[in-house]
Amino acid sequence: MKAFLKGAGIVFALAIAGMILATVAPQVGVWVGLAFLVVPLVAIFKPLPQLHLGNRAFSASIAFFVGLVTALASLGLMSETQRLDDLRATDPIAYLAELEFRDQSKWLSELKELAPERYAQEQAKTAEAEAAAKAEAEAAEAARKSEAEAEAAERAAQAAQAAQERQAEQESKVRTHIEQLDREIVSIPTVQASKYTSDVSTINTGLLLIGAWALLYEEGGKLELNDEAQQKREKFRQLLVRKQAQMLPAMRDAYGPAMRQQLWEADGSARTIGSGYRTVEFVSAAFARNANIKQIHLEIRENLMMLRFSRAQYKWIKQASEYSYYDMEVPKDTDIVKWESGGRYQVIE
Repeated sequence: MKAFLKGAGIVFALAIAGMILATVAPQVGVWVGLAFLVVPLVAIFKPLPQLHLGNRAFSASIAFFVGLVTALASLGLMSETQRLDDLRATDPIAYLAELEFRDQSKWLSELKELAPERYAQEQAKTAEAEAAAKAEAEAAEAARKSEAEAEAAERAAQAAQAAQERQAEQESKVRTHIEQLDREIVSIPTVQASKYTSDVSTINTGLLLIGAWALLYEEGGKLELNDEAQQKREKFRQLLVRKQAQMLPAMRDAYGPAMRQQLWEADGSARTIGSGYRTVEFVSAAFARNANIKQIHLEIRENLMMLRFSRAQYKWIKQASEYSYYDMEVPKDTDIVKWESGGRYQVIE
């Protein structure tokens, strides 16, 4: 099977080469075709291993598919060439008409020699067609450029409009922010710390108020404020820092009694102690178990940090000399802080 495929491939390749030769050089093709016809025919009767023609079937295939086909094709092309040469000599018009559909390049070359006037007309038509095609291409290119310029202008207009809208939005935010600053600058001095110390709920309300002030201050840092607005923001900062320094210690001091009210039914108590009331102490029989201490601390830790307690102590009895405690890293009372979940925070400069 392998030998058959190899032989078939050789025959096919030689046949293709023969057809190409017959087309390019018919006279040479005749002699080559005869050689590939006669030699393999001889090999059918007397194998020629030195020419790789030792197989009769292979020799017959070479003779028929290569030699005979190449020779006939070459003779046919020679005959056709002779016929066209005779037609050219006897009837140039018919010759040109037939050649026009066969070979445009050769037809133009022959037309120039046999019919100069018609050749000039054809050249004029060709030039006219080329000029029309060029004009059409230039018009299409001009239209494309015009369309591209229109699209670019539209994009520029949209970008300008978007920029104007962003500018208007920014200016609106700035106006709103300044108005809010003005209101808070007036209201902050009137806020009394005692209003947010009566119980846990009012203490948390005070924390929310301080948090809202901090967010307002942070917002100003994201806006393009002029010098006057920056001065107002700085004045607001100063008022806020002073008010935090007043409210937070008072709220911490009130946190112990407020929690004592909540723990009364559970026979527990709470108090705040130390400089600036930075330490909060809880007393309950439940705190004899470390698991209870850990659970309650995790529940209230975020609230304790927002009040800026630096230490929380847990005793199972008031007189206990040994007890559990947690130290907490908290910001200063004068720091403006943005609080995040889990007691995390960011000091706003």
